Amino acid sequence: MINNNLTKAKSSIYPYPRWVVFQLLERCNLHCKMCYEWGEEGSYLEKKFLEQLDVGIIKKVISDCREAKPYFELFGGEPLLYPQVDEVLSAIKYYECSVDIPTNGTLLEKYADMLVENESRRIWVSIDGPEEINDTQRGKGVYKKAVAGLRKLYETREERGKKFPMLGVTMVVTPLNYKYVEHFFIDELDTSILSWVSIEFQLYITESCCERYSQIFKSEFGVEDTSCARGLVRNINDFKDIDIPELIRQVNSVRSYCREKGINVIGYPKTMDIDNLKSFYSAGWDRMIDKRSSCSFPWLYVEICANGDVTPCHTFYDYTIGNIYRESILDIWNGERLNRFRKYTRKNLFPVCAACSRYYSDL
Repeated sequence: MINNNLTKAKSSIYPYPRWVVFQLLERCNLHCKMCYEWGEEGSYLEKKFLEQLDVGIIKKVISDCREAKPYFELFGGEPLLYPQVDEVLSAIKYYECSVDIPTNGTLLEKYADMLVENESRRIWVSIDGPEEINDTQRGKGVYKKAVAGLRKLYETREERGKKFPMLGVTMVVTPLNYKYVEHFFIDELDTSILSWVSIEFQLYITESCCERYSQIFKSEFGVEDTSCARGLVRNINDFKDIDIPELIRQVNSVRSYCREKGINVIGYPKTMDIDNLKSFYSAGWDRMIDKRSSCSFPWLYVEICANGDVTPCHTFYDYTIGNIYRESILDIWNGERLNRFRKYTRKNLFPVCAACSRYYSDL
C-alpha cells in the first residue's frame, strides 16, 4: 500500500522540476551505427516526419521554471542543428540557469563564439575512439571535425577569459571499440583542454525485458505502444567476445591518468569488477553491485520531446504525462499522470530501467 500523504509531501518539496531536458528536434547530421535512436535498428530511422519544438514554447517552459533555477540539458538528434539554439541558450542564461549540451562535435567550430557567449556550463562531445574506429561508427571525417571543434571552443573560451563552457568527451564502449579505450584517452586525445571524461558502456535490453516492460505499461498505465524501447534490444551474444579483465584494466588506467591530470571522470557501470561486468553483459542486472531498487527522477526530472510530449524518463518515452502545447509545464508536473507514475516507481522499477543512463546517476 502506497502512503498517499507521503507522496504528496514529497511532491510539495519540489513544486518545480529541478532538471529539465529539451529534445529540441528529431534530426541528426550523421547516423551512428550503434545509437538506439539513429543506429541501424534505431527508433527514429523509420519515422516519416521528424518533429521540432517551437522556440516560443521552450522559452515559456524556461520562464515558468525560473524560480527553481533548474538544470537544463539539450538533446536531439543533434541539438546544434536546431535553428534557434542561440535563443534557447540566451533565455537559459538570462534566468541564470545551467545548461549542458551533448553533441557529435561536427558543428562546434561554427558555433564556438555563440556557445562561449551564452556560457553553456558543459559541452559533451561524443567520440567513439581513435579516428579510424570513430569514423567506422559515425562516418568518414567526423573525428577530425569533432577534435577541431573542441580545440576551437577551448581557444575561444580562453581568449575571452571565460570559465565556461567546460569541455568533456564521452566514449561509449562497444564490442568494436573496447580495445582502444586506453589508447584513445592517453595517447590520441589532447586531454589538456578537458575538464571531464565520461566512459559509458553501451546500454541495452533483451527481447524478454522488452516484452515484460510492454506488459507492465499496458496493465498499469494503459499504454499500448512501447516502440521506443525496441531500439535498445540487443542479443547478449553481441558482447560475448569482450575481454572483461582487459576492459577493466583500460578503464582503471584512464581513471588514474585523469586523476593525475585533474580531470573529472564519470561513467557507467561505476564498479569495475569482473563479476559485476559479467552480470552486466549477461543481462544479469539484478546481480550487479551497481543495481538500484528505486528511482528518484520522477520527483526531480522531466523530458520534453520534440513533439511536445512530456515524459518522466530520459530513455523510454513510451509513457507521456502531458503535452506542452496543451498544458503548462507546472500543471503537467503536478498532474495526475505523473503522480500515478511516482506512486508506482516509489516501490518498483521496470524491467528496462538498467538500460537508462539515469539509472547510474548519483543525485
